[in-house]
Amino acid sequence: MKIFEYKFTVNEDPKNYIRHVNNLSYLQWFIDTAIMHSDSLGWGMQACKDINLAWVVKTHQIEYIREALQGDDLIIYTWIHKIEKSRAIRRYKCLRRDNQKLVAKAETVWVLVDYKKGKPRALPEELRKKFVVVEEMDEP
Repeated sequence: MKIFEYKFTVNEDPKNYIRHVNNLSYLQWFIDTAIMHSDSLGWGMQACKDINLAWVVKTHQIEYIREALQGDDLIIYTWIHKIEKSRAIRRYKCLRRDNQKLVAKAETVWVLVDYKKGKPRALPEELRKKFVVVEEMDEP
């Protein structure tokens, strides 16, 4: 599955005290979507831990385009933009489901590390086969 999608409705979170979604919510949604995508490919947190590996974040970059409000129906797309020796660069787009308007977009650099030592590890060939890079012209 090259491009993963997660559909949900914005909840009544107390952090969203003016109905406007708090910036931390976007970050959590993007992380959750990445984890679900990795799980669906067989390379989620537990599968990695079982072979002494773990994903950690090096950087997040989020651009907010439009506000999201409590009760909005959203969809997040995520895909692998680039693979490096020990990194996977993942992109995201968050859209309103009713009109497909872009709400936010993001990019995260995930680094694969040795679970016990915390040092970067090269991505195994089996993982590289599952994490298919999406070319920019094929991005949602």
